[in-house]
Amino acid sequence: MEYSIQHAGGNLIIATASGDWDQVTDKTMLLEIMKAVDASNSRRVLLDVRQLHFDLATLQIFERAVELRQQRGEFGRTSTKAALVYPSTGKKMDEDMAFFETAARNRGLPYRTFKDMEQARAWLMED
Repeated sequence: MEYSIQHAGGNLIIATASGDWDQVTDKTMLLEIMKAVDASNSRRVLLDVRQLHFDLATLQIFERAVELRQQRGEFGRTSTKAALVYPSTGKKMDEDMAFFETAARNRGLPYRTFKDMEQARAWLMED
């Protein structure tokens, strides 16, 4: 799994991940995103995983949402909006991403999943 993180100006962080998903690398990436958010005082994160290959079990998806809440809480950034753009590879992926969004939002995180980059950007820019 490879990733890049950049401050796109204003208060937006853009992260892109590709390759085969790896739990350790994913946790490292999310920690670095939180550090970038903290250093730049950004309030919006766009995470593009359209080139990332993953097929997680429902329990792993739920655990990821719980871990995300803990990590963001440690940085005091639970109110930072995050949009996740994923590859629509079929019904299972759509259901998994809807479940992840629900699990994250149930933990008080302003998180949304999208198949379309422009829709994700438009949501992030809403107040």
